[in-house]
Amino acid sequence: MRNPHTIKVQQELAVRVQGSDREAFNALFSMLWEPMYTYASSMIMNDSIAKDLVQEIWIDYWQRRESVEVENIKSYLYKAIRYKCYNSLRDTKFNKTQIEAAESIYVASEIEQEEDVLELSKRIDISMANLPQRCQEVFRLSRIHNISNKEIAKQLNISHRSVENQISFALRRLRKDLSIVKSMFL
Repeated sequence: MRNPHTIKVQQELAVRVQGSDREAFNALFSMLWEPMYTYASSMIMNDSIAKDLVQEIWIDYWQRRESVEVENIKSYLYKAIRYKCYNSLRDTKFNKTQIEAAESIYVASEIEQEEDVLELSKRIDISMANLPQRCQEVFRLSRIHNISNKEIAKQLNISHRSVENQISFALRRLRKDLSIVKSMFL
């Protein structure tokens, strides 16, 4: 599934970046920023932090461009963002879902391609969209916005037990859907 032409183009751009070619850097950035962001966002589960981490990788790459010599620039950048995400999760207060998501996402070098990362993100979105509306709302408030179950119950005018049931249901469904996706990638 790897496109040898795309890999060759990316490598040629990386060589030009080493020579401080801003146009080559911008072209490489345009090719890889979105899939890197999608990948980081799926691990961190916080869009703002994911954007910051990806930006830091690109800034670091530009600053160290003269000393970066790799055979596959895409693989190099994905490894960098993976480590940056792990470090961010380690250094911040994170919830159980973020840990589970980070542990469940394994991206081997063969599938560190833009299409595969976007496919994974699309499948997560589809899985979330297939949850009942109230379940989606409760899950997003709990796991993405880090609002306590008690606050969610109060805000949505439902029982605390209802909140817990909705979260449990969403986690079971997401684990099931993601385990299917995970088996496809492994």
